[in-house]
Amino acid sequence: MIEPMKHGLSTPKTNLDKESGAILVITLVLVLVITVAVLALMYLTHNDVLISSNMAVQSAAQEATDQGVTAANASLQALPDWPEITSPGSWYLPLPTNANGPTRPTVPPASFWSSCTGTTCASIPIQYGSFNFNVQYVMYPAGALATQVGGNEQNQTGTGPGVQSIRYYVVYVHTSRANGGGLGVTVQAILRKVQ
Repeated sequence: MIEPMKHGLSTPKTNLDKESGAILVITLVLVLVITVAVLALMYLTHNDVLISSNMAVQSAAQEATDQGVTAANASLQALPDWPEITSPGSWYLPLPTNANGPTRPTVPPASFWSSCTGTTCASIPIQYGSFNFNVQYVMYPAGALATQVGGNEQNQTGTGPGVQSIRYYVVYVHTSRANGGGLGVTVQAILRKVQ
């Protein structure tokens, strides 16, 4: 027989009813913790991909810069005489001067490279992997002539058999992405020409 329900009286809750509410709260907390962990992992993975991509571009730019140094050296060595005499064009410049006379060359600022045209520097396109770069270089004389000193090679001058003239040049090579994105890489190298 079915007993009629009494209105207004509540039946006592059992331990099972109380535990099901606790299990729900624990489950929701675990879901929240796992969601936060997954989001953190996605954020860190995204940053790692960006860092790796930037390092790949920087490495490729350095390789393109090395090719630019090689191109500058090839241009120097192809001259029949000293650059000071042959005036090879845009990539060779005389020493900068101030009120006291010639000074040492310094690294050209970013504004120089951004406005560098065929009349102030050499410019060559270089593709390295999937990256396209614009490599620019400019060269200056490094200094005066010298002779063999203490076994160290210096500029040698004179006449006769076995005597060579050697001059040194400072070259600045700047590499930037052809599409204009990213930072550029500028290196300085010392090149020598023997005659």
